[in-house]
Amino acid sequence: MSVAEDNTKPAAKHEESSENTSDDMPVITGFNRRVLFILVLLGFGSASMGYAASIIATTLTQPSFYVKLNLTNATNLTALIGATNGLFYTGGAFGSIFSGYVAHKYGRKISAGAAALTILISSAIICGSTHIAMFITFRFFQGYGCFNMMSTIPMWMAELVPPKKRGMLVQIHPAMINFGYVVASYTGIGFYYFHDPSNNQWRGPMGLAGFFPFLFLLGIYWIPESPRYLLANDKTDAAWEILRQLHSHPRDPEHLYAKKELYQIQQQMQLDKEFSAPTGFGNYGRIAMKKSLRNRALLTMFVTFAQMGSGALVINSCLGFGEEDILQFQGGYQLCAWVMNTAGMLTIDLFPRNKLMSFGFATMVVTVIIETALQKNFLGTTNQTGLSACVALLFLNVTLYGLSVEGVGFLYIAEIWPSYARTEGYALGMFSLCVSSIIWTQAAPTAFANIGWKYYIIFIVVNAVASAVLYFVPDTRGKPLEEIAALFGDGDQVAVYQDGIQSEKLREPHWGEHGIDP
Repeated sequence: MSVAEDNTKPAAKHEESSENTSDDMPVITGFNRRVLFILVLLGFGSASMGYAASIIATTLTQPSFYVKLNLTNATNLTALIGATNGLFYTGGAFGSIFSGYVAHKYGRKISAGAAALTILISSAIICGSTHIAMFITFRFFQGYGCFNMMSTIPMWMAELVPPKKRGMLVQIHPAMINFGYVVASYTGIGFYYFHDPSNNQWRGPMGLAGFFPFLFLLGIYWIPESPRYLLANDKTDAAWEILRQLHSHPRDPEHLYAKKELYQIQQQMQLDKEFSAPTGFGNYGRIAMKKSLRNRALLTMFVTFAQMGSGALVINSCLGFGEEDILQFQGGYQLCAWVMNTAGMLTIDLFPRNKLMSFGFATMVVTVIIETALQKNFLGTTNQTGLSACVALLFLNVTLYGLSVEGVGFLYIAEIWPSYARTEGYALGMFSLCVSSIIWTQAAPTAFANIGWKYYIIFIVVNAVASAVLYFVPDTRGKPLEEIAALFGDGDQVAVYQDGIQSEKLREPHWGEHGIDP
């Protein structure tokens, strides 16, 4: 179906009304139920990563895990336990880079679908592992699938939603990641108290890692491909139909808003062909060759490095809890993170992206400094007030992280890239996240054992540097993705600005071989 046919079926009920510009062009400020339904289905992909990444923490507290895999007397137990996380993130690093190529060449749907299938199969094999080598090997493939998914989902979300509500709607991604963390934590707690004479109770939580990718695969039929991918591959009619459905509004019976976005994306894709000739593996070579893209690559990798280097990943690992206390604490900690990321949906679009991240890192400087002082003075003592304060500060820290760092960081690195390099650019951010995670998690046990609270000084420095740097980066809030290149010195790569598109051009479009002609 083309725009010329202008199918005007009754529109779905919307959450908010629209406004009109001076030339009677509707500006969509709300979103319809179809968009929310699609984002929930995409959120199952996000939860797939959250559950699979988190469930290992509770598995490693299960005595049955060590008995069943013959690890009770292993002399290299510490190295093997480190490998269960290290190989997961190593697989994630490969999955991130490869996803940039697959999502660009074959589309977001194929990239995420293949990732979900990889998580599902590897989780089943991990559940049935009979040897630690088998377990660790398929943790690699599980990590590969998880970060392939992580590299695709938020970018895909950002390309489907209206610019004015992009922050709130894409915030569903980190909220669902943390929902996966919560489900994993409390599933682990439940199985910890389940006694099985055959010592197989650790298998149940690991097998359930396939639940969310299974739901995602069940729903993937109803998730539309990115219109930007479709237009980049000259599939104009399919892109128009998706945009018409996503942006339908009762006060826009002529679908002018959808036509406006179609026109802008289409013109941008024509211009992008001058810049997007792939070199090497996808557009990674192009990113390396162009200065403005290299700068965005450095910024992208810095944001995810700072997220992991903020301390949120390992700051709760040095409290000296017993097994049961660790499980209960982790459950509450992840629950707090989920609530805060969900609450972040209401605040993320109220503030400039750069200022919000800068504020978040600055406040975490304060919380980590206080946490460091508390642990120096009270860790290892019987002072319950001081120890309770240590725990309270950790919850305050994850509150600030969830509200102002985690979600906005994932969104920002999806927004700053031009369409022709977005898949590869976002993948570089996830690659940096994986490498950073390997560094912090592998170093943490040795660091805590040898220098204890002094390890936190590194996180204080990272937070301070991140706060200072991110304060001065461009703000992308509410801007169409096709116009953000101008903020990074690439104004010549913006084909057309939405404010300059007149409604008359869209009401009576002339359709050529490739859609709307100028």
